[in-house]
Amino acid sequence: MASEKPLSREEFERLAELLGVNGEPAYLDELYSQVRGVYLSADVIKKIDVSGTEPEMAFIPPTD
Repeated sequence: MASEKPLSREEFERLAELLGVNGEPAYLDELYSQVRGVYLSADVIKKIDVSGTEPEMAFIPPTD
């Protein structure tokens, strides 16, 4: 999400509708709780300052 505000229930319901997600109210309550948790965790990760840090190489090509 581009905004800094938390994901509201209304926004969640609109997204679920657009994506064709539906189910019992208890299921949607649990899904909203989980999606909001992921959203908040991602927001925390976005705020980590990694400037000046080089990523580790996942692949080092042979020097042959």
